[in-house]
Amino acid sequence: MAIKINHDRCIQCVGCASVCPVMAIELDGLRMKTYPDKCINCKACIRACPANCITLIEKEGEKE
Repeated sequence: MAIKINHDRCIQCVGCASVCPVMAIELDGLRMKTYPDKCINCKACIRACPANCITLIEKEGEKE
């Protein structure tokens, strides 16, 4: 799975980055930058997001 952020809805509160145990999200200028290869699918970022703009999507070639 990979982290997907809807940047149009993101308020850059950095809540997602602050709860990520593997630092797969960080603020980069005025946008949140993701590192999908670091993501462990814990969904902590999704629960922490007040703007409800984070989802997990399947990586290309990945199967459940």
